[in-house]
Amino acid sequence: MKKFLFLGLFLASVTAFAQQSVNNYKYVVVPKKFDFLKQENQYRVNTFTKFLFDKGGYNVVYEDQKPADLQANPCLGLNAEIVDDSNLFTTKLRVSLENCQGTIVYTSEEGRSKEKDYEDAYQEAIQNAFVSVNGLNYKYEPVANSMQAQIPAQTQTVAVPAVATTSVAVTPPSTPVSAVVEAPAPVQVQSVKIVTGTNSTDAQTLFAQPTATGFQLVDMTPKVVFKITKTTQPNYFLIKDKNGFLYQKDGKWIAEYYEGETLKQETLNIKF
Repeated sequence: MKKFLFLGLFLASVTAFAQQSVNNYKYVVVPKKFDFLKQENQYRVNTFTKFLFDKGGYNVVYEDQKPADLQANPCLGLNAEIVDDSNLFTTKLRVSLENCQGTIVYTSEEGRSKEKDYEDAYQEAIQNAFVSVNGLNYKYEPVANSMQAQIPAQTQTVAVPAVATTSVAVTPPSTPVSAVVEAPAPVQVQSVKIVTGTNSTDAQTLFAQPTATGFQLVDMTPKVVFKITKTTQPNYFLIKDKNGFLYQKDGKWIAEYYEGETLKQETLNIKF
């Protein structure tokens, strides 16, 4: 009995430690391509992972869309990775979170799927793995004197070499030999274009018309703007022919999709 009690207390302490550690980070950074995949967002794994983090209350960003404070201090964020332990018959995936020093802060329980279609299998396995991720009940709680606060300001001291002289007299400089030079400001990554739908005019409202696999969204023209396909997740659709998805957040419909190599995000007003 004592052994079981000790084991239970140990597991509870491990969970509490993981939760506290994850809560100390402001951002979760999702890459455009996970290591086990060959292409960016293959089988929509990256966009689906970002969606699940976002749904769980995490402040999640793509690796090329980091806000200014995260660019200045990478230790504010955790880097997300999907670990693939699949075999011939079962897809097995785990969600891993790594800090700026390369230390694994959290690894989820293994999510499994026996679906034969790759996209269905990966999404089902990731969704199952997120059961334990969501169990952390993430809420950002900055900690004083943590590793994040130990990142030095972005300045560096540059030693100015002495100028060699010959017959020409050189006036000693009036400033010290070493000067503090401000590092260049972080390059601002171009943010995703966000178009917010409103109720001000009918032209800004899209109407959902049922199809065999989902809906087509049309405007008042009527013109088909998007074709969306149902998934196993309520209020989550795949956008056909645009390599993107549509989901609902805070009562609003958000569309994220690619146009060429540009990732766009729009807020839509949809009447179902």
